[in-house]
Amino acid sequence: MKPLRPDWLKPLVLLEDFNGDVTAYLEHIFSLFTADFVTSVPLYNNKKVFYDKKDDGGKPSTFIHITTEENRETKQREVCLRRCERISWIRSIIENVNDPAVLVWRKEQKTSKRVDTRTYLFLEQEDFLVILQELKYGNFLITAIYVDNKNQKIRHLNAYKEYKDSNVV
Repeated sequence: MKPLRPDWLKPLVLLEDFNGDVTAYLEHIFSLFTADFVTSVPLYNNKKVFYDKKDDGGKPSTFIHITTEENRETKQREVCLRRCERISWIRSIIENVNDPAVLVWRKEQKTSKRVDTRTYLFLEQEDFLVILQELKYGNFLITAIYVDNKNQKIRHLNAYKEYKDSNVV
């Protein structure tokens, strides 16, 4: 039996609630992102969570990244309704990281320029993952994804287990 959804998790924001009007839906999704990350700033480990403000077609790059996914055939980013529906979950997960429902682990990640420490916040029961990068002065929202691939979910759960096993006190 699937555990109950945490009471701090906001309801999904569905396209059907906007009568299929994609433009109105995306504007609403953007207003939620703005409220959660622009108007006020969430904290993770008492440090601010920042995002990439670089313009990407009139919206911040991070917003585009967390509401789209790459089409493997065309290599173009396309709107992902599963990500959009869960836009309000990102801040909720960050702010409720101490809830046992949120699996948390850290991992060194090699990027093009250096090795960075990333923090993974995985609400396993809802298949939703938030990834932050640690900075000296805060945290940077890398992405948030709906994990709809069984193998991908297993990889994340194995990474969590490996982290927990190697950090036993």
